[in-house]
Amino acid sequence: MTKQSRSLYGDSRYLQLLKDFQADWLGFAVAVVRKPPTHQQRRIIKSLQKLGARVTVSSGHGTGKSDMISILILAFIILNPESRVVIVANNAAQVRNVIWKYLKINFKAICRSLPWIQDYFALNEREFYAVGHKGVWSCIAKSAKAGNEESLAGEHCHTYLVVVDEASGLSDKALQVLSAALTEKHNNMCLLSQPTRNSGFFYDTHHRLAKTPDNPNGIWDAITLNSEESPLVTPEFIGEKLISYSGEDSAEYQIKVLGRFPDNAGGYLISRAECERSTMLNISLGEEWGWVAACDVGNGRDKSVITICKVSCDKPEDRKVKSHSILEMSSEIDPIDFAYEIQKAIEPYIPENISVLIDGDGVGFSTVKVARELGINVQEVRWGKPLFSSNQKSRFINKRAYSHIMMRNAFKTGRIQIDNSEKTKEQISRLPAHLNETGQWVITSKKEMRDRLNIKSPDRSDTYCFMFLADPKPSHIKLCENGRSELEREFEMIFNGVDHLE
Repeated sequence: MTKQSRSLYGDSRYLQLLKDFQADWLGFAVAVVRKPPTHQQRRIIKSLQKLGARVTVSSGHGTGKSDMISILILAFIILNPESRVVIVANNAAQVRNVIWKYLKINFKAICRSLPWIQDYFALNEREFYAVGHKGVWSCIAKSAKAGNEESLAGEHCHTYLVVVDEASGLSDKALQVLSAALTEKHNNMCLLSQPTRNSGFFYDTHHRLAKTPDNPNGIWDAITLNSEESPLVTPEFIGEKLISYSGEDSAEYQIKVLGRFPDNAGGYLISRAECERSTMLNISLGEEWGWVAACDVGNGRDKSVITICKVSCDKPEDRKVKSHSILEMSSEIDPIDFAYEIQKAIEPYIPENISVLIDGDGVGFSTVKVARELGINVQEVRWGKPLFSSNQKSRFINKRAYSHIMMRNAFKTGRIQIDNSEKTKEQISRLPAHLNETGQWVITSKKEMRDRLNIKSPDRSDTYCFMFLADPKPSHIKLCENGRSELEREFEMIFNGVDHLE
């Protein structure tokens, strides 16, 4: 025992703290951290405070689970002499951005209530520890890298807590290695995650391994935190998510709001019935709409397609799309020759500001290059790229996934009318998609569609997805010879001191 630990155990203030709160973490949160738990957070406290607790928490947005677990980590370390906590996630940044952030906030709150505590405990970017016991009486973070799960082994302590953030995304092997270290009676484990997979260790802790009236010998206390029931979540937020996630029956809403394992986490995005209904719609676009030609470039095996639509100038989540024509080329057409076909197809619409989208990945690079040499103002589609905003990145793995979900939402809300071709309906009704372990939408790759699911490349479907990546120009604004609108030219003339157009 070090001199520092002897002085800690000899400090009457610390001994009184142990007496008051070692068996009352709820009281610690209220009286010391000054953060009264919600009814949902109380369930976590009650379960995790048990000797040898195994707690698994499935949660939607905004329930405060990460905030509360940080308070419980601080309570565990401060109120259990010579204890050890390890926080595990897929990567270190995930820990720093979530739980560690709350550790800093709540430790400051503790120091305001108990100024003397900072003489005995310290928090830096890597560790929360008792002074004089760094690396032993402490809390640290570890990454769970796939293929290197054995690096998580070796943690043992008589009073030990392992916390796993976004546990649904960890491999079963990683979770098994972590649970294998819980060899003593005061060794606890807490799993936290959105319920993104209907299989695996985290799923099992909420089902066959969970304590229930039908399974009294279960190991895990399974807790589900529903955002709709959280006092920390506003009705406006729930309403927004109902719209953006396409209703309470969608997998995304079930996972990210209800905190529930989805009824169907995979499958096809759009049904055949929805495709049939779409062909019969008579959509009113309003005054602000533009022509869009979406061009998917084939590679010798897939077809090259040009789809021309009328598209409202709304933002993608509100956009309306009305099919006008679709041209499918032979699979043998050269990408360079395809650029000339695009030029011919759009010629009647050039005076009306037609926007031209071409996929620039792979063989499409040549088509984009030649089209630009021909004077076509191309909006290049690079839909393998990630999105810009952090909110979009949290929902979609790339632009391809984003555009597919925007198209799906348009089908569900009657904002898209497709052509009546059997090929188009078959392609759109066979788009396999799923939510990955971090809750992002992923559209199955074309290679996997072809090799594993025997689904041909959805070239026609892709062009309709492009409509939700387009920046359409209103058709009623007439263009000058150089491709600028008359309004743009007039502003430029005024700016340069000319008071009339010649």
